[in-house]
Amino acid sequence: MQVQMLLVTIICVVALSPALARLLRIPAPTVLFLAGCLLSIIPAASHVTLPPEVVLLVVLPVLLFWEGYLTSVHHLRRYWRPVLLLGVPLVLLTAAAVAGVARAAGLPWIAAWALGAAVAPTDASAVAAYARALPGRWMTVLRAESLINDGTALVVLAAVVAASHGERTDAWSFSAGLVLAYATGLAAGLLAGLLALLVLRRIADPTVNGAVALALPFVAAVPAEAVHGSGVVAVVTCALTVSRRSRRITTGRLRQQAYGFWEITTFLLGGALFVVSGLQARSMFTAVDPVTALRLVGWGVLIAVVVLAVRVGWLFLAAWGIRLVDRRPVQQSLRAPARTRIVLGWSGMRGGISIAAALTVPIAVAGTAFPARPEILILTFVVVAMTLLVQGATLPLVIRWSRIADDEAGEQPAVHDLLAAHAGAALDSAAIRGDAPDEVVERVRAQLRDEKHPDRQDARVRLRLLEHQRRELVAMASRGEVEDSLMWQAQERLDHEEARWTGVLEDGGRS
Repeated sequence: MQVQMLLVTIICVVALSPALARLLRIPAPTVLFLAGCLLSIIPAASHVTLPPEVVLLVVLPVLLFWEGYLTSVHHLRRYWRPVLLLGVPLVLLTAAAVAGVARAAGLPWIAAWALGAAVAPTDASAVAAYARALPGRWMTVLRAESLINDGTALVVLAAVVAASHGERTDAWSFSAGLVLAYATGLAAGLLAGLLALLVLRRIADPTVNGAVALALPFVAAVPAEAVHGSGVVAVVTCALTVSRRSRRITTGRLRQQAYGFWEITTFLLGGALFVVSGLQARSMFTAVDPVTALRLVGWGVLIAVVVLAVRVGWLFLAAWGIRLVDRRPVQQSLRAPARTRIVLGWSGMRGGISIAAALTVPIAVAGTAFPARPEILILTFVVVAMTLLVQGATLPLVIRWSRIADDEAGEQPAVHDLLAAHAGAALDSAAIRGDAPDEVVERVRAQLRDEKHPDRQDARVRLRLLEHQRRELVAMASRGEVEDSLMWQAQERLDHEEARWTGVLEDGGRS
């Protein structure tokens, strides 16, 4: 009964976290992690563990799919170089730096590299929760980075575990494995995404639509993992494939219901992951004696500082390298000021994914205990705690200090005006007018300028017009005329209008 009560408490804490965050004036993930640490004092907490298989094979695909779905393809195309530089070489560099410090702390090289692989990637849910105040383009860079660096880190960790089994692992075999994992993940994700579009095109039932959407992350990840590819890359590829194209083929009502479902699901899963990560404090720190635990906390703080320093240093080094090889005017317009790079470095949060990755380190290899596994878990926990409690809590101050601004805000056209212009022209087409008399068409045209007096007779024309506007909106985003986040905002407004006019039609607008 105690465990059941603890689980109920976790759900309640997650549900109340936004209110607690406003009350305490600290970010919600910090509140959740601290709550987990406090709950770990309860004896029943010793029975609550973080199953790494559940996190990596169930929770992670769901969270990554939704984050990938919300990632701006427009910004991703523009900032693909910094995303790749943060998602692959930075992970390797961070893992190597952490391994060096861990070796100085007394860990064997195998354990040191396992620790480096665990703490190298940023956490997608943590980044999304902490960095919401950033402009859209930098949020896309951070989100996209956190979507692909998990795959890199898991490949590194797999290589470390393979080496602990006595398998030969050199630079060539590791590079080939990394490329194969990414290529297989890309292929599996693209195939799953195209299959999903074929299925979604034929679905009109909201319940079935939600079930198919929930299955998509696993349809992408499981086959990729089965052929030794990256399930993370597969999920992200599937999400990006479905994100923009599905907006052409699904109705506003389906999208509104699916959006609410995903928001609640990822909120609960992500929040519970923060709490359960904090709950691991009891089991981890009681596995060693107090003196050793205190020593490891000190080393963990040092490793957290090294992780942050490597990240900030890499951001400056990578920017310098790009400027050295590419001096085109278009590239100069993409450059980030020094203060912005510091903010991007400070935003590199670690979370429950790192703890789950550390927990996948085997307890024993060939009948022999894996070296320093308790130390790996404690050091990973300390690094995660430092990023969430120190970097996360101070990130709003760093953002305000940087005076970071969204320079692209003024570059995008007024989407509403563009759609209104297209809608006015579309009313002259027979496909939109249908069999409606001229007075209805003129009334609809007037309503485009003044929404105060809707009429039931106009519902059919308005619904056909909204469908035209939706297709035109997606086309404008595909041509790069509007950025994805602006497209989503405009589409949300169109979805609300569609729901209203559909209601008018169902209530008595049928003819």
